[in-house]
Amino acid sequence: MKPIYIVIIAVILVFGGFFFLFRNSSSNQNTDEIPQQPIHWHPKLKIIINGEKQQIQTGIGINIGKNMDYEISGMRMSPTHTHESDGTIHLENNRPWQKPETLTLGYFFRVWDKKFSSSCIFEYCNNENGTLTMAVNGKPNYEFDKYVMHDKDEIVIEYK
Repeated sequence: MKPIYIVIIAVILVFGGFFFLFRNSSSNQNTDEIPQQPIHWHPKLKIIINGEKQQIQTGIGINIGKNMDYEISGMRMSPTHTHESDGTIHLENNRPWQKPETLTLGYFFRVWDKKFSSSCIFEYCNNENGTLTMAVNGKPNYEFDKYVMHDKDEIVIEYK
């Protein structure tokens, strides 16, 4: 084999390796969780503050809070919204891969225009008076606002 071919093959392997590493590290979002087709999911959210269940309003992302990214939903509402007050969140998203954060619980709270993070919900923040916890499908979850919701999730946020 001629030396020039060896150099060309080595260059291709080196650049191919860099491309593979860069492509896999360029996103902090787990791409396995982000559907590559339209979705219509219904996670359920329950919020309990000091023992009292909080109502999740009808019309969040439609006429309550912010109507944002409606072009992704294909409708005149946010891709994350509510139609009823039973805690069902509607994720109706024609292009979730285009804006993966629209699937997160934090995005729902931004649409609702309410405060939510790993340390606060609404005006209730971790301190000597109480602590915020979250469970998904009965198991503790520490992702809070970064949690990527899925169909039929049962999400419970509690401050006590």
